[in-house]
Amino acid sequence: MQKLIINADDFGYTKEINLGILDAHRFGTVTSTTIMTNEKEYEHAIAIYPKSLGIGVHLNISWGNSLATGKPFEKYNKYKAALGLMNKEFVEKEFRKQIEKLLEAGIRPDHLDSHQHLHAFSPMKELIVKLANEYHIYKIRWPKEKHTSFMPKLSFLNQKIINSSLQKCPMKTTDHFFGVIHTGEPKLKHFLSYLNFQGTAEICCHPGKQGSPEKDKLYKTRQKELDILTSDTFLSAIKEKNIQLMTFKEL
Repeated sequence: MQKLIINADDFGYTKEINLGILDAHRFGTVTSTTIMTNEKEYEHAIAIYPKSLGIGVHLNISWGNSLATGKPFEKYNKYKAALGLMNKEFVEKEFRKQIEKLLEAGIRPDHLDSHQHLHAFSPMKELIVKLANEYHIYKIRWPKEKHTSFMPKLSFLNQKIINSSLQKCPMKTTDHFFGVIHTGEPKLKHFLSYLNFQGTAEICCHPGKQGSPEKDKLYKTRQKELDILTSDTFLSAIKEKNIQLMTFKEL
């Protein structure tokens, strides 16, 4: 049987994203989300969060303010992370605070992943495994996405770099992962192609309602992604293939 997690990233970033994620969940496609506990609309996300939605922590060192220092993250953290230049002690302290903030709200995360998939690189790669074990979470995203042909775009290059860094996942994760290569250009045909898998899979998505601020790098495409996730065509394809939708808790 095919079992699928559809996980919406960036819960807590803006109210428009929070509401869009809930719309897709209520429609019946999005089963899971990951929350940015350091972002401005975290409290709004917690206030409207339904227990029927699986939830993890979207560990973040590149957007917003640090919970450890109270200051904005350094501008080039994304690139420092990919080059293995992040301070391990700072990252561990920050990640702990982000996980513990959700626990303090009385919500136990069912998995961990990271903003911009930076846990594909050391030292975050080792830290996410360590912290998942320590906090008894045990499940993580392993964003290794297969691709069969060359695509001349930045997201394809990003995935090539991620794949070269990732080996076999040392924790419980899905058999397949989809979503990095087409981030920023959502199309129904891409989402339908993700449904061709065997075993278990995660689709990473970024829905949101119209009106997300321009500082959001995906502000132009979140509504398009929400439209796909709430389309009868996509939901019908899931049902026709007898795909069982689930959360990381059920993995």
